[in-house]
Amino acid sequence: KLGAVGVQISQGIASHGLAMNHSLSLDWFDRIVPCGLEGRAVTTLERECGTRLEHEAVQARLVECFARRFGYDDVHARRLDAEGWRDASFF
Repeated sequence: KLGAVGVQISQGIASHGLAMNHSLSLDWFDRIVPCGLEGRAVTTLERECGTRLEHEAVQARLVECFARRFGYDDVHARRLDAEGWRDASFF
């Protein structure tokens, strides 16, 4: 498991989210069954690529590929850091 996609529908409004395991400690995943995938490993993008990856570059590429795949040309993204949510513009 490298990431997750979530969808919520509430009062007729759909919201969605996307998470990518870029570079993080995987210790917490030993305590749960991620997404109900019994017996499956959790990994990170850095582990799979075998090299250090810059967070901003990974985020920009992920949003770019997602937008292209689903036919979006005007994407508004937010990122969460220690100071809270911030707008992130890629296009």
